[in-house]
Amino acid sequence: MTRLPGISCLIFAVLSAGSVYADENVVRIGVLTDMSGQMADYSGPGAVEAAKLAVNDFGGKVNGKPIEIVFADHQLKPDVALGILRQWYDNRGVDAVVDLTTSSIALAAVNLTREKNKVALNTGAATIELYRERCSPNSVMWSMDNYTYGHAVPEFVLKSGGKKWFLLVTDYAFGHGMQALITETVTTAGGQVVGAVRHPLGTSDFSSFLLQAQGSGANVLAFANSQGDLVNSLKQAREFGLEKTMSFVAPANAFHSVLSMGLELAQGMTVVDPAYWDHNDESRAFTKRFEAITKRPPTGGQFLAYSAILHYLKAVGAAGGPSNGAAVVAKMKELPVSDPFFKGNVRADGRFMYDVLVSTVKKPSESKGPFDVYNPAGVIPAAQAFAPQEGSPCSLAK
Repeated sequence: MTRLPGISCLIFAVLSAGSVYADENVVRIGVLTDMSGQMADYSGPGAVEAAKLAVNDFGGKVNGKPIEIVFADHQLKPDVALGILRQWYDNRGVDAVVDLTTSSIALAAVNLTREKNKVALNTGAATIELYRERCSPNSVMWSMDNYTYGHAVPEFVLKSGGKKWFLLVTDYAFGHGMQALITETVTTAGGQVVGAVRHPLGTSDFSSFLLQAQGSGANVLAFANSQGDLVNSLKQAREFGLEKTMSFVAPANAFHSVLSMGLELAQGMTVVDPAYWDHNDESRAFTKRFEAITKRPPTGGQFLAYSAILHYLKAVGAAGGPSNGAAVVAKMKELPVSDPFFKGNVRADGRFMYDVLVSTVKKPSESKGPFDVYNPAGVIPAAQAFAPQEGSPCSLAK
């Protein structure tokens, strides 16, 4: 896994300096992220730099108060994350937290953030519970989510002719959820799931599962897995030559994963991202600044961190300050979101609505550089990309 240079992967030093009294004349935002684990490339040090760029572009102050970014490594552990967050809220005067990275950490942060009347800007976790069953007046959801992966992506592929699906599913909660969502979407749209097989997490030999896929008659092979399982199963699927008769779809795959795999392996796959560095003039200009610091383009999660912080700061200005987190979130819902990469609105349930980019991964011969990995394939409109508010169990939606 590639690491960004020049940034310590230890918890921000101020956290070990003992009790520090909060400065009420500072608006303080904490980036609580994975600085050293498997999600560090997607968020991590790059999210910290995106946060600093957002503050710089906002002007460095809001309502006359300077804006400060602090950060810490939650090590992908909810208990560690909550310990840091409690210290931030109680002793460091942190007004808002951004990133959070995983669903377990984001869900753990919801109640504490509401209790302390702060703001949680989720730009990493994918569970739709964050804007449905566990919605909060102190939280907003900026990241793509499981509805996008399980509903919107299959619907896009179905429109392109992928009618017969075989699902390769990792055998734990994420995979089970993806299997249910994809199956519902495909069958509702008139397609057919002709087969599905679950594999243990960390499997090294996928041959028996891929032989079932090969004999199923499917024209789409969906990888409802991620990380190492996705890499290994995809590599073996190509060794079996399945790409000759089947399209490959990895709904939860993204830019950082493609870079890790390489184009030889990932070529031809359908992927979705909230933003892409080479999408337009604005994203390319931002990437030039970002690369000067990190030596690589921003990921979707890092674009989202930048956007969420900019909008949060606008809402702080409109609310007259950051002290009442629920009031700031209410302003975030009132104000339209408009930045160089995203245009949309935050719904009553806290879900930020924006169009999602669909791409196919380039062949190695098509790429003009190490980060030139996508051919644009289309856009999923916001109303289709995220779960509808109608019928939601979120009390805020009612």
